[in-house]
Amino acid sequence: MSAPRQKVNFCVGLLYLAIGSSCALIAKGYSLGTAAHMGAGFFPFWLGVGLALLGLGSVAGAWSRQRPRQQLDTWQLSSLGWILLGIALFALLLQTAGLIIAAMVLVLVASRASHEFTWLASVISAVAVSGFCALVFVVGLGLPMPLWPTF
Repeated sequence: MSAPRQKVNFCVGLLYLAIGSSCALIAKGYSLGTAAHMGAGFFPFWLGVGLALLGLGSVAGAWSRQRPRQQLDTWQLSSLGWILLGIALFALLLQTAGLIIAAMVLVLVASRASHEFTWLASVISAVAVSGFCALVFVVGLGLPMPLWPTF
């Protein structure tokens, strides 16, 4: 069998297939119920199945001759590191610094992964994202998380 023409689609499809299959298998351990009376595992199971099917479609389409060849670029580990650091800081800061500051730190740190962001654009994005998160999660959904630092 020849190599896939669309290597990015192939790798993304494998990732979707792995994540979707894992989610479906984990969710199968919960009560599924029926569509009329959903159990705790119903939605995650079918979401995982859908993601796995999407992955299969992407893997199968990677051999399509209708599209030009596509190679994988090398991974930029420093960019991945900035994103993971931002997520870790968000998780560490959320309960003590509050949602507003934690979300701002997440956006400011993760924006270092891109060479296209300026500091001004990062600050504007951080303010917009933190405000949006506060409105949606705390005000709209009523989730019990602090908006500001708790001492």
